[in-house]
Amino acid sequence: MDIIIEGKKTHATTGGRKGKADEPAVVFIHGAGMDRTAWQLQSRNVAHNGCRVFAVDLPGHGRSEGPPLKSIAEMADWVALFMDASETESAIIVGHSMGALIGLEVAARHPLKVNKLVLIGVAEK
Repeated sequence: MDIIIEGKKTHATTGGRKGKADEPAVVFIHGAGMDRTAWQLQSRNVAHNGCRVFAVDLPGHGRSEGPPLKSIAEMADWVALFMDASETESAIIVGHSMGALIGLEVAARHPLKVNKLVLIGVAEK
């Protein structure tokens, strides 16, 4: 799926299934130098077990347009914009490495957007 955020195309996958608005939402955030495909198996499994899934390509990664964002704070704010654009009020945020740092920052900057936080292989700042 593609969504326009701040005039740029953003790509995310849904695990092969379009979730329903009343299902729990899960946002998967990849690490540095990666893209949404890092979450291919996990997102598919979660989507087919009753969740609305978004495995995002951060700007400058995968199929998303725009230059890479420069700070974890910018990336966290971008995730919040993605959630707004995808009509996702709150979600379980799953992050790997740099994505885990982004998840922590989303929780700090936009606490109402985070139901739960799953951190995998958290990177150091």
